[in-house]
Amino acid sequence: MNKSTMKIALLGVSHWHLPLYLPGLPDGSVVGISDDNEEIASRFAAPYACPYFTDYRQMLRTVKPDFVFAFAPHNQMHEVASYLINEKIPFTIEKPAGLNQEEVADLYNKSEQKNVFCAIPFVWRYSDTVNDLKQRYLKGQINHMSYKFVAGPPSRYLATSRWMLSQKTAGGGCMTNLGVHFIDMALYLTGCTKAKTLASVYHYAYEYDIETYASSLLQLDSGASLTLESGYAFPMTDGIKRENRWTIVTDKGYYTLAENDLEIRVFDDMPQHIRLNTDSDPYYEIFARTTLNDYENGIRPRASLKEMLETRIILDDINTKAAALRKNK
Repeated sequence: MNKSTMKIALLGVSHWHLPLYLPGLPDGSVVGISDDNEEIASRFAAPYACPYFTDYRQMLRTVKPDFVFAFAPHNQMHEVASYLINEKIPFTIEKPAGLNQEEVADLYNKSEQKNVFCAIPFVWRYSDTVNDLKQRYLKGQINHMSYKFVAGPPSRYLATSRWMLSQKTAGGGCMTNLGVHFIDMALYLTGCTKAKTLASVYHYAYEYDIETYASSLLQLDSGASLTLESGYAFPMTDGIKRENRWTIVTDKGYYTLAENDLEIRVFDDMPQHIRLNTDSDPYYEIFARTTLNDYENGIRPRASLKEMLETRIILDDINTKAAALRKNK
């Protein structure tokens, strides 16, 4: 089997990221589509002239795909992924792959026992931006990292993914949805696998019970400090949809990345400016294409359930610290 003959199913197509994946799929490869919302499933199936389903199990039994791109509300992810693993169907699934570390650990253990391929779209690992940072530009030991990613208001999820705005179905807000990418990135750039949360503050706005702004301070097992700032708070316009700013401090210099510009300030050298992309959207296509190639060639994903579990453990710690602070107010 090769990518040109691979049968691919798309599970849970109402997820807002799905359109970003589609250009990375081989022509003619999509053979089945499912979603709880029949109208959305029908609409996505039309360009592929393939059957659509409201029951993903029925879809999998009917079309018998070689590979699945899975999306689901966070409170359904454990059930969906468990089914795919038990059926030994290789797949990707969106982060966070479950509501807590216990659910993700269960999936990781099952996937290892059954030797089922599962990739997680921590898409920055698939980017030239982060890999160039890691391999070419960062010099010296990382002492501190700061990531600020603030996206538009929560109302943008109302059209197709209202479940994102409920603690029960999403498990959390902006830190669960946005912050996890930068937890994983910090681990990737430093080679660490653990971190402890020193402080975490969540803010709640609108009528939703999820955090809409979050600030956290952590220490990685290398000793490096990490600040994370995420939010659903940016007033979007056609030209600018979010704030995305990174600062990395090493014992050799200071690195700032924002608005597609990496500024490098190394001691005893002139500052440099290098163009690097700060928009993650193009990397979903690269993730899809690379993941299919990895599966076909027996290569372990750059981000698997192992990396998801490491990130989920840290996320749970951040959530716990924020909840304790809120309770004690």
